[in-house]
Amino acid sequence: MKIDSIKIAEIAGVSRSTVSRVLNNHPNVSKKNREKILKIIDEYNYIPNLNAQTLAGKKNKVIGIFIYEPNMINRTTAMDTAYFMNFTDTVVKEAFLKNHQILVDYIKDSNDEKRIETFFKNGNVCSGIFIGFLKNNLFLEKMIESEYKVVVVDYDTKLNSKAKQTLYINTDDYGGAAAAMEKILNKNNNKVLFFSGDMKKLSGVERERAYIDTLNNKSIIVDRNLIYESDYSKEKAYKNMKKVLKNKIEFDSIFSASDNMLFGVVRALSEEKIDYKKLEIWGFDNLKYTVPMGLKTVSPMLKDTAKKSIEFLISDSITSTVEYTKTKLVENISDYFED
Repeated sequence: MKIDSIKIAEIAGVSRSTVSRVLNNHPNVSKKNREKILKIIDEYNYIPNLNAQTLAGKKNKVIGIFIYEPNMINRTTAMDTAYFMNFTDTVVKEAFLKNHQILVDYIKDSNDEKRIETFFKNGNVCSGIFIGFLKNNLFLEKMIESEYKVVVVDYDTKLNSKAKQTLYINTDDYGGAAAAMEKILNKNNNKVLFFSGDMKKLSGVERERAYIDTLNNKSIIVDRNLIYESDYSKEKAYKNMKKVLKNKIEFDSIFSASDNMLFGVVRALSEEKIDYKKLEIWGFDNLKYTVPMGLKTVSPMLKDTAKKSIEFLISDSITSTVEYTKTKLVENISDYFED
């Protein structure tokens, strides 16, 4: 059954303007009506088409942010890290300055991939930013090789040879993690407990590589008993920290590949009445509560990443390239105000 916004309004028993507000993610809609409309949209697989506006001479200025999250039903998914939320918020602000709008969506399976591809085909978005994808993702590789203009964040260091209009933009995960490790080791620590991220993602690989290389450069033996794969999960990091304490594994400092995992670590320490503030502890991502909690972190320059992404997407460039953005060490509130 073919359906449009008028029919959706009729089925939902609301005005067409209410449907429009839901489609544009406007906050001024009751929770009941929003859920009712979204359910109808999902049932009929409705996708609003912007081609009419384009044919009327209006240039499409909607940029999509597509976040890979295969475990949407799991409450401990990457959404809880707030990293994606921070990034999205920054992109929205940069897009606004360039008179563009942002559409945000999650991708969890092949059905979502088809839906996102339809967004591009129907002209619902003029370009897209893809984040959180595992290396060699077939769908993303297809988008990279397509005629669409896309940005992929923290995905790979090597450009796909068939990429047509793609910007690979990566955080300097290795440099940031190595700088944090230098800080830890320079305080005479040599038993650094490490909570690694998702090793199927570029950031996970680079942050662990920096941990190992920095130890080797200081002639400190890499003790695999101090490395705990936690997949960027706060719950996994919590359980791993509990395991460390139960098994009485010796450590003198902690480095977590993400602040989200660090929150789980701190929870485990606090439950055992261990004052984490007396330890040298570092995280990565500079989430909202990290520094106020007395923790140290590596801050990705999200504003630079967002700015470069938007500039590339709205430019006339038809080349593909790889770029990196710097990181900054944040040890206390005053670091926020330094250049």
